[in-house]
Formats: sequence, structure tokens, C-alpha cells
Amino acid sequence: MTFAAIDFETANEQRSSVCSVGIVVVRQGLIVDSFYSLIHPEPEYYQWFCRQVHGLGPEDT
Repeated sequence: MTFAAIDFETANEQRSSVCSVGIVVVRQGLIVDSFYSLIHPEPEYYQWFCRQVHGLGPEDT
């Protein structure tokens, strides 16, 4: 089985406020490729509860 798993982190309660993305490609149970990037969120503010989850803030993006 081959698949890609994608994870987004958001800066606040807005679904458009993506501040990071991670992707892995799995083939036959093994991770064969990965990608991670920080993103400048829109709207640009960080809620404390989101920072508690992922630890990212404006100083990171």
C-alpha cells in the first residue's frame, strides 16, 4: 500500500491560518519521502491554545 499523510497546524481558530504543513509518503509500510514547511498564517495572529499544541509562534513564521 502506498499513501501520503498530510498534517496541518493552524495559528488560530480560522481554518485558513495554516502555520505549518508536514507530509510523508509511505510505501509498503516504510516512510520513503517527507516534507515540512513553516507558513505565514492568514489571518496573522496566534491563539494561546494553538501554541500549546504545536509550540509555534510569530517568531517561527
